[in-house]
Amino acid sequence: MRMQISGTKRQKRSTAVRKVGGGRPRKTTAGDDRYIILQAKRGRRQSASVIAQQLSTATGRQVLRFTVARSLHKGGLFARRPERCLPLKFDQRRHRLQWFREHKNWTTVNGVVSSLRMRVVSVPEAILNAF
Repeated sequence: MRMQISGTKRQKRSTAVRKVGGGRPRKTTAGDDRYIILQAKRGRRQSASVIAQQLSTATGRQVLRFTVARSLHKGGLFARRPERCLPLKFDQRRHRLQWFREHKNWTTVNGVVSSLRMRVVSVPEAILNAF
């Protein structure tokens, strides 16, 4: 059962009366939330900070990146984090894999890098023949 008391909406349950919609006022409107989600879908690699700056430019109101992240989470997109490094290109990956294959038997001993072949050659023949 709802009652109107002095112009504000209130809800009455048995003897307790509580105000509907109480709490901290929202910083973004429903339209702002739609704008945030749209910007995130347009620019997949944009961070929440960049989207917050775009929203502030568009609306003229300051919005924190945490607010943007929360709106994205509610929209099912989850918060964007800035990328630490760019993904490698195909040639870079190929060269890196080739280098790893060439150096897979290398180890560090007392800060000196040596390959397995170098260590086997430097071992005296008497020790090798013992096995």
